[in-house]
Amino acid sequence: MQVIFLAEGADLDALSTAYGITKLYPESRILLPGAVSSSFRVAVKRFEKILKNKTIKKENLKTVSTLFLADTNNYQLAMKNLSSYTDENTQIIIYDHHPIRKKLPENVIKKIKKTGAATTIVVGEIKRKKIPLSPEEATLLALGIYEDTGSFTYATTTEKDMKTAAFLLKKGADLETIKSIIEERIDYEQISVIHQLIENIQYFLLKTQKIIFTFAYSDRYIPDISGFLHMIKPLQEADAFFVLINEKGKTSIIARSKNKKIDVGKIMSFLGGGGHIYAASATVKGMTVQEIKGYIEGLLLGEAYRNKKIEEFMSEEIILIEKDQTIEEVIEKADKAPVLFVVDKNGKFTGIVLSRVIKEGLKHGVKKAKVENFTIDSVITFQPQTTIAQAEKIISQSSQEYFPVIEKGKPVGVINRTYIIKVLHGQIFDAEKDIFISRERIKPKFLNFEKKIKKYIPQHILNHLIQIGRVSSYMGFNSFVVGGIVRDIVLGKKNLDIDIIVEGDAIELARRYAKEKSLPVHTFEEFMTAQITLETGEKIDLATARKETYTHPGAYPKVEKASIKEDLYRRDFTINTLAIDITEGRFGILVDYFNGLKDIKDRMIRVLHQLSFIEDPIRILRALRFAGRLGFKLGKPTEKLLKLAVDENMLELAPSGRINLELSYSLNEDRVVDILLLMDRYRVLHSLIPEFYMDEKREELLSRLRDTIISFEMFFEIKIDRVSNYLLALLYHLPFELSYRFLEKYHFHKAVKFFEEYYEVKDLFKELPQKDSELYKKIKFIKKDVLAFISASSDIELSERIIRILKKEEERNLLLSGKDLKKLGIPPSSLYRKILDDVFKKYLDGEIKNKEEALKYVKTKYLSN
Repeated sequence: MQVIFLAEGADLDALSTAYGITKLYPESRILLPGAVSSSFRVAVKRFEKILKNKTIKKENLKTVSTLFLADTNNYQLAMKNLSSYTDENTQIIIYDHHPIRKKLPENVIKKIKKTGAATTIVVGEIKRKKIPLSPEEATLLALGIYEDTGSFTYATTTEKDMKTAAFLLKKGADLETIKSIIEERIDYEQISVIHQLIENIQYFLLKTQKIIFTFAYSDRYIPDISGFLHMIKPLQEADAFFVLINEKGKTSIIARSKNKKIDVGKIMSFLGGGGHIYAASATVKGMTVQEIKGYIEGLLLGEAYRNKKIEEFMSEEIILIEKDQTIEEVIEKADKAPVLFVVDKNGKFTGIVLSRVIKEGLKHGVKKAKVENFTIDSVITFQPQTTIAQAEKIISQSSQEYFPVIEKGKPVGVINRTYIIKVLHGQIFDAEKDIFISRERIKPKFLNFEKKIKKYIPQHILNHLIQIGRVSSYMGFNSFVVGGIVRDIVLGKKNLDIDIIVEGDAIELARRYAKEKSLPVHTFEEFMTAQITLETGEKIDLATARKETYTHPGAYPKVEKASIKEDLYRRDFTINTLAIDITEGRFGILVDYFNGLKDIKDRMIRVLHQLSFIEDPIRILRALRFAGRLGFKLGKPTEKLLKLAVDENMLELAPSGRINLELSYSLNEDRVVDILLLMDRYRVLHSLIPEFYMDEKREELLSRLRDTIISFEMFFEIKIDRVSNYLLALLYHLPFELSYRFLEKYHFHKAVKFFEEYYEVKDLFKELPQKDSELYKKIKFIKKDVLAFISASSDIELSERIIRILKKEEERNLLLSGKDLKKLGIPPSSLYRKILDDVFKKYLDGEIKNKEEALKYVKTKYLSN
């Protein structure tokens, strides 16, 4: 059996090529794909008679002896789809005009030429073999040429395409029929996608070339969308563009280029697609739109910089030592670089020596030994003119970290391999272990903070702390105020979250003190904690000093009793490890075990140990929340560990309820925008919301939303739902199904309702009435929480109108009331509502400006008779 294979999404050129093959090989049959362009479907219906005996269904297939590929050269895909019907004896013949990106087997017959349409190749054979064609057949064949060359306007059009079309016209091809089939038709779904593509345009600059990425979402395959891309002006002005359309789990990519340096066919080949320099496509499963975008950007950068030389990136700061020098002679240089370059007397490179080896040698008493005894001479080196592409191939196959750059035998620089070490199970940067180990060995500092405590803690709470310290001492326990309150006292801020750590039994201490003061107490035996509620309503939390162990990443910890130092060591960041002793006799002494004071002074967020983000991934979110709130930076080792934890998808292992809680904290922070920008910078938002991206438009929306929420809360004395508002600002570009999946996963149930309310009313503002009274009719039943987002996401004029209307609504009762009408002599009746509504309408439209004018208006209109 001879079968003609067409790829999914086949267009008219594929159909015309396939029909042409049936003319060359009369026994062959066309296997129509499931997804085809709309013009393809129109053509199949129009030429139903001549196609009737030329097609076959998959269920009717038998063993395929010859497999033809029409307008595609992806033989592997064809063989995979027809694996039940093909074997090693199946002959493969390809008719295609796209360049080959992968080497094809020798047994594949390649009828591939550089033409504007694959149909041109087939018709060329038909012409040479003098196979007769009817006018109907000539028309069907001409369709593919006209469509794929844009009626001979595309840059890929060749002389052969035009001559072949002329041949088909001589055979009776009907131009009216061709025009009616290929002329553009656009339906509602296509319009929706076009609007999304316009809305989601993002620019990517590559040297002097302007490249556009844009994307859209659809519930179904959208045929022929590429035929309407010329409607989007920015795409036509770009040097190249990539359109990504996500259709329920898979993403279709349409790529176009006007610049020979940007070979979109080659780029799409890396994603399993194909095409030529100027036009290509691919379909990808298992990757989000943003991941695909990032991957393509990487390919573009790789192509742009692959020929850059090592000398442009190497460091020239290298330390040279002579091979005949002794260990003691070079020991001072060992502190200046991790690797020293060994040279002979003439300055010629002989190898490298590791600084730590020099130091160890000195410790072991071999200070008189020569450097050459410790030299590693079998190292990979590069020349300054080595390209990055050449170096990458070598680096990827080597475990060597530092690569000397040698010119004429002498070292001139060094380049180190960009590496990502998997953090799981303690595989951390060896060079940074010392940082954490030394932190554990820091000599504790003790400072008197009694005056600061009295300054920042209210007297009635301070009295309780003094008394708890007294009871603690009597029971033989030591008690400390710890956590955020101590950090904020150091920063000069007030904080009434009182946490006490007890070296002893916190529950026993809490019960005893609560009984003495007749205060309510709640205990939590499993976690060795208790909570006392003061007569003024504040709460004091007490916890037994404890160690925590994690059975797996993201798990809740198992706890056991420990010392105050061990308890503080399990904390998230050094700035939160400070403790103030409240035990009687030592009241007010601040204890700093881990340089927390210095890190606060340096405005740095640092973790205490290397597995911090692995043991508790929620610390990723907390680190960025504190950094944003306090205006601190991440320490370099901490930053590196956080990035790796995010790359390892550690947040996927964290309990969703805790992510909900931490995100809610962040979204309620005053500096929420700074926190979200940090979350974007470190790809945390992308990790939680794969389709998320941050651009200037979203950043502006977040800033406006923050200001709008503050305005609403100040003007109307209400509490706006910040969490739902900011979540909508992060997710509004996504289809509701994707947003709903995220909100459900992390238990933002209140936000789900908020989203639904927003989507129900957002279209009300597409057309705006001129008068504020008419606009009021649209907004009066919308909750202020939702109106806050609508105001922030709308243009300034609409935002100002909404706030103006809402302020007037607040003033409505002050403007005129039933009592005022009664004083005017109008007896109470249903007329009151009518009058008040009428006056308020005039007030909204600026026709009445104050109470005096309102009374005058009522007298004139309702009492003049």
